[in-house]
Amino acid sequence: MAALWEDFQAAMHVLVGSGPVKQRLLEAYRNHLAALRDQDLPVALHDRFATLKAAMHEAQPAGGLTAPETSVRKMSERDAAVHAASIFEMFVVLAAENESAPRLRIVSSDDDALTDDLFEVPAFLSRA
Repeated sequence: MAALWEDFQAAMHVLVGSGPVKQRLLEAYRNHLAALRDQDLPVALHDRFATLKAAMHEAQPAGGLTAPETSVRKMSERDAAVHAASIFEMFVVLAAENESAPRLRIVSSDDDALTDDLFEVPAFLSRA
């Protein structure tokens, strides 16, 4: 599970980076997700991953390009964004199942009282 988590985490780093969505989708898939097999994934992700894999292999290799490269070139920007969002959704499912994934903490209003003493509002802001 840890290796799977790391693959999806690395793919997410690519997806949130700079560049066109098609380029980021192709890099994330090719470099981090293409080698994954159904048996590597939790059952909850099988359908989503199968859909992604089918979309990335929809076109035949052509002109020296691989099937994923050709498929992504033929996708609309919107379709590429939908597939990128699907990778994000799979990452969220894995994060929920992964014990070592970082957790967000909800800060209550009681904690806010502690920080008020630590940070005084500058005078010019308190007069506004």
